[in-house]
Amino acid sequence: MPPKPNKRDTVQHPLPRLGPEPYLELMDQTALAETDRHLARIGLFLLWTGDNVLDAIDLDLSDFGLTESKLDLLLLLTLHQSQEQMSPSMIADRLGIRRASVTSILDWTEQRGWIIREHNSTDRRKIHVRITEAGSKLVQQVLPVFWSSCASLASILEPEEQMIFSRIIEKLHHHMERRLGVGR
Repeated sequence: MPPKPNKRDTVQHPLPRLGPEPYLELMDQTALAETDRHLARIGLFLLWTGDNVLDAIDLDLSDFGLTESKLDLLLLLTLHQSQEQMSPSMIADRLGIRRASVTSILDWTEQRGWIIREHNSTDRRKIHVRITEAGSKLVQQVLPVFWSSCASLASILEPEEQMIFSRIIEKLHHHMERRLGVGR
């Protein structure tokens, strides 16, 4: 009987890129008759671009040990420092994520000393979250890199394209906020 291969000895090759065509063919086979194929294609590319944008931002933030979602929490707490009653459920609602996801991010950031959870003095069932001094210092270090990363996302566009794209992306952003009932 041949020896069982060691997991470290096996090379796992990435899945090959398919490009958009197989997806568009699948759309033609499975989309409802009333679905506008052109708009669905735009939506698909918007979805893929959103995924790639998050990956690019996460890559740029990795030197700080952060991801976009963790920085988003720290920015939210920074911008709402005057509101001392920031609860985990308020954070989940504002960030548009599940309460369990917020708990995970809060655990992670609290372990690093960047946020603190405090019980309400009159009702211990209520928890409030605030950014720590260390968290504020981290945000100040990260923001220049974050803004450069954001700027790089559209740097391929010519000035005229930037103006047009800015109007389009803001329109899409507001549409999605209305559709989801959330906003920043």
